[in-house]
Amino acid sequence: MQRTARYWTAGPAPAEAIGTLYALHGYGQLGEYFIRKFQNAADAGWHVVVPEGGHRFYLKGTEGRVGASWMTKEDRLSDIEDYVAFLDHLKQRVDSMGAKGPQLLLGFSQGVSTALRWLALGTGGTAAWRAVIAHSGVIPPDLPKGAETLQLAPPLHLVNGDEDPYYTDPESGFRTSEREWTASGGDPGQITRHIFQGGHTIDPAVVQRILDGFLHAS
Repeated sequence: MQRTARYWTAGPAPAEAIGTLYALHGYGQLGEYFIRKFQNAADAGWHVVVPEGGHRFYLKGTEGRVGASWMTKEDRLSDIEDYVAFLDHLKQRVDSMGAKGPQLLLGFSQGVSTALRWLALGTGGTAAWRAVIAHSGVIPPDLPKGAETLQLAPPLHLVNGDEDPYYTDPESGFRTSEREWTASGGDPGQITRHIFQGGHTIDPAVVQRILDGFLHAS
């Protein structure tokens, strides 16, 4: 059974861009607004792709603003399978448009878990990516364990704000992510930490520095 899913894009067309950035939103966000956080990347020549989680709901009560999430604890394995299939299909579609240059995967908050599960379980494999950016979230403990899962994974960038209320100790969050990354075969020498001044929000300047670094290295 199929269902309709949404995504937004910004920047040049895939065949004309300097690279592609997939950005996965956090809990309660919508792709339409989340993509605005990456206007700097789009202006710099990146093709930005923002998929939206399939679970939409009212943020307060039964009316007003709406948000989306990737999954809940209810029937979670089916939801993971569904969103991995959606993301695989979306990436195949973008690739078919002639996407070139480095492809980077970013997750914010709940989107970090989504991004890492896609990295580990997606049909494209870890070799499809030049880097992974885990922004204001931790790597989930349910990734398949063993060297074969993330053995060929690209560099991992851990990003967190020094005033994030969900991670009062950024160092503790970093250590948790590093532990899970290593347990699934990721190279600890491929990890870079980034701390910015701010709370639980995307820091466009940090993201842009990471993008620029991989572009100049390609």
